[in-house]
Amino acid sequence: MSHGRRFGGALIPLVGATFFALINYAALLPVLPMWAVEQGADTFAVGTVTSGMMAATVAAQFLMPWLMRLLPLRSLLIIGAVLLGAPTPLYLLPGDFTWLMLVTMIRGLGFGLVVVAGGVLVTELATPGRLSSAASLYGFATAAPTVVGLAGGVWSAEHLGFSTVFWIVTATSLAACACALRLPGAARGRFALPPLRSVRSVLVPLALLVLTGSAFGAVTTFLPLSGPEPFAAATALLLASIALVLGRVAAGPVADRIGSGRIQFGSAVSVALGLACIAWSLEDRLPLLLLGSVLLGGGFGACQNDTFVATVDRLRERGAGTASTLWNIGYDGGLGLGAFALGTAIGAVGTPAAYLTLAAAVGVAGVASWSAARFGSPPHSRDPVLSGGAHDVDRIDL
Repeated sequence: MSHGRRFGGALIPLVGATFFALINYAALLPVLPMWAVEQGADTFAVGTVTSGMMAATVAAQFLMPWLMRLLPLRSLLIIGAVLLGAPTPLYLLPGDFTWLMLVTMIRGLGFGLVVVAGGVLVTELATPGRLSSAASLYGFATAAPTVVGLAGGVWSAEHLGFSTVFWIVTATSLAACACALRLPGAARGRFALPPLRSVRSVLVPLALLVLTGSAFGAVTTFLPLSGPEPFAAATALLLASIALVLGRVAAGPVADRIGSGRIQFGSAVSVALGLACIAWSLEDRLPLLLLGSVLLGGGFGACQNDTFVATVDRLRERGAGTASTLWNIGYDGGLGLGAFALGTAIGAVGTPAAYLTLAAAVGVAGVASWSAARFGSPPHSRDPVLSGGAHDVDRIDL
């Protein structure tokens, strides 16, 4: 039996572990701001809930180069799932807003470990030439929880109560640990500081990722609080989640055919139009709200996959750990930045204007991406061959 066959089932446990761990994250993304309002928090404080968690997530990701030298990827993923889930019931204990933020930031550390370890594992296990498809399958595992979590979390909090939501997502994190035990135990990541030239080559895709992530983080944080009825908000988040999954899964095979980096402009246009539709829909225009949610989710999903593969492709000589860490910092930093910035902007200019300003910023980043792809950047490989860590675990045919 070949080693490739022996590890041929490892992608399924990775998908399962990622899915169950991120149910915790996705369900609480809109629920925690609702819980904060229930506890008396104002608009600015609500914005700091998501941004505080993402700040802790980014802090954990900055530690990943050291942690990947210390522990195998499977162990990091399990520790992350425990940190993400075990503190969740502590929200129910009496405490002020500081207590809520402390629990949230501990969970953010766990989230950072889960997403970086998972991202490195998928690059280590993917067959050369199929990274985009492998990334889209892994992307399904990271995006599908939003389908269940975003809308389901809002609905469950409204109808079943916050405590029920907190206990359910605690259980899903424990299920993630059980799945992760079936992952290859020897796989390790590798991180090496990239040269300035390599950093410049990924600035545009990472900037686009930050801004589209800001858009999605802002909407998931504030839409349930922006005026739509709870059912309308839950439906909009559900459609955004489904579109995100479809956008990320569809982007992989397309990028395998035409090369990575070539659909970033279209994804940015979709996100910007989605934000504009949502801004104009807040005065009882349900069809426009639902259309905007689909455009936002689909564009962000496609952008996630294409920027991930482009980052791995351009940093291949530095190892998968380098690319995954930098990409996840951009992704999670964007989610947190969007929630914080929109919370501040809403207080200054109102909700519709805040959404439109963010839409304009995404549009500018999209134009920069198109310009870089057309005039400044070399063509991206359709067959990224990753160095670093590949000897630790065999690759998986998808």
